[in-house]
Amino acid sequence: MSTIQTRIYELNHLRNWITTNPDRVDADVRPAALDWLSGEISKLEKKQNARRIGRTLRVRAWLKSLVIIIVSSFFPERKG
Repeated sequence: MSTIQTRIYELNHLRNWITTNPDRVDADVRPAALDWLSGEISKLEKKQNARRIGRTLRVRAWLKSLVIIIVSSFFPERKG
């Protein structure tokens, strides 16, 4: 599990604990804490998705260059 996934798991666990134990958290602080936790989780999920997209783009660029090399070998440039 990556560090981002671990942090998301920890924040989800804390959010679930706050919702299941309302008597142990100050009623004035609870809504702000849940909002903050939800915001942090969504930021981390966006960051994780951006990393996945970046990896996909690198693979796509690598495949494109590989296809260009293969195709160019079948059709040599004509001179003259």
